[in-house]
Amino acid sequence: MRTIALEEHFWTPALAAPPGTGVLALLGGDLDAQLRDLGEGRLAGMDSAGIDVQVISHNAPAAQHLPTGEALARSREANDVLATAVRAHPDRLAGFATLPTADPAAAADELERAVTGLGFVGAIVHSTLGTNGTFLDDPGYEPLLARAERLDVPLYLHPSPPPGALRDILLQGLPPRLAGLLASSAWGWHAEAGLHTLRLVVTGVFDRHPGLRLIIGHCGEMLPFMMARVDAVLTPQRTGLPRAVSDYLLHNVWVTTSGMFSLPPLLCTLQVFGVDRVLFSVDHPFAPNALGRAVLDALPLSPADKAKVAGANAAALLGL
Repeated sequence: MRTIALEEHFWTPALAAPPGTGVLALLGGDLDAQLRDLGEGRLAGMDSAGIDVQVISHNAPAAQHLPTGEALARSREANDVLATAVRAHPDRLAGFATLPTADPAAAADELERAVTGLGFVGAIVHSTLGTNGTFLDDPGYEPLLARAERLDVPLYLHPSPPPGALRDILLQGLPPRLAGLLASSAWGWHAEAGLHTLRLVVTGVFDRHPGLRLIIGHCGEMLPFMMARVDAVLTPQRTGLPRAVSDYLLHNVWVTTSGMFSLPPLLCTLQVFGVDRVLFSVDHPFAPNALGRAVLDALPLSPADKAKVAGANAAALLGL
């Protein structure tokens, strides 16, 4: 059974958080060293947990929060660094491109360079609300969405820290570290990423780009649990869409298991999205490879279906 994990992160020195800030302040540990490692240490960790392939992407917010010119330069640099690692271990590593989303046209061009020139299998887009003050349904992102559709590669929509004003409203009065965790991986990231995905549906993005493929992590960013409720409220009569919201989600969206190591949410995701649209992931180095593998092994699925989740679905989606 081939295992492919596809929400696994790195960072470059130019885009790493300074010591004691950002994710390093929230989670600590040896994250900095692990994120910089694209070689033997990473491969040894994969081997110990029985993970055959990692599809690697730059940690949030990457270059998305930077001014246009700097963002493009740092994105190209990050993509070249990752491409070098992939070339050194082509049977073990693959890459999602880093994009300068402050300039969607430049992001589209860098996506094409990364896919056609570097052999990447798609791109990661960290929350554009948190970095650029808009959602991907904003008309300005049309060049990027159209290019991803034309290149036939998925975009992985990943959370990113919220705008400061929103954080101040929602988390006022809490100790800073607790507020940071609630704003991010404990809750806020997932609620915003789920809303972001729903906005893409209800604003007609998937009608304009029916071939656009989106990946979201963390067992679907709360959407599997809420999908029936969403359909009951956001009917076609209310949205003006020709189809139910769930029809778009089940046609254009794939979900990963990243960071979710409890069977109930995994089983809910499988029941709602179906076994063909669920993809194994760990969220390395923010979660242990061994824990991700353990919950994969514990899934009460037939061998054929477990092989789909473990890697076959990702291989088909990404052409690996």
